[in-house]
Amino acid sequence: MSDSNEMHDISTQGEAFSTVFSYTWINPGPIETGEALVPARLNSQAARAFAALHLILGDLAFAEDCLKAANDIGIPDDKNYHSKALIFSGVVGYARSFKSGVRELTLNPADLHGKGAPFDGEIHEYIIALRDKHIAHSVNDFERCESIAIVVGKPGGEWRDASAVGVAMKQSIGISKARIQRAVEHINALRGFLEADLASQRVVLHDEFRANFDQTGKWDMAPIPIFSDRSKISERRR
Repeated sequence: MSDSNEMHDISTQGEAFSTVFSYTWINPGPIETGEALVPARLNSQAARAFAALHLILGDLAFAEDCLKAANDIGIPDDKNYHSKALIFSGVVGYARSFKSGVRELTLNPADLHGKGAPFDGEIHEYIIALRDKHIAHSVNDFERCESIAIVVGKPGGEWRDASAVGVAMKQSIGISKARIQRAVEHINALRGFLEADLASQRVVLHDEFRANFDQTGKWDMAPIPIFSDRSKISERRR
């Protein structure tokens, strides 16, 4: 295959992906020259929840940034594709943190209230309903379309067929600028609470690993990264 064909395949069939390899020191000791830092796999329930919380925080950051950008554009406008795309993306990004999947952790409003998290239940319910009843499924009154025929005539007189058929359509994004601003404040406060919770989880997780490591001396290397297979788009990840 020629270089030009290879570049064409990459540009049309490939996609960029992001990888993050991060860690926070808990109580580090000295590291000698020549020693290597190697990631060890953590696979307890607490470890999987800790990892899932990072994905959730990523979703919330994405949602907040999208809604901030939409707010900067102006009032929500169904005819403005940038406005619509940002709002729809932000709503879906927020909602997926509260929807069940294969993540070990799914956010639950009742649990968050119980932990004392700053949580605007009213705007949360509105965003979830917007996602469930309008964006993901056409259920509510934010869009309507009816077929019409055209007749012509004078009021009080006879009407005749004008030989035309069309539609009467109304569409809206389904959220006001004030609610977008309120959603941004809600998401920002929730992110702050969850990020603070990460710190305490990190210490507990390290204690769990250290106790097992001191007892058994065993560990498995964590693969970084694991590449995705787009042919398995409909399958649950393992």
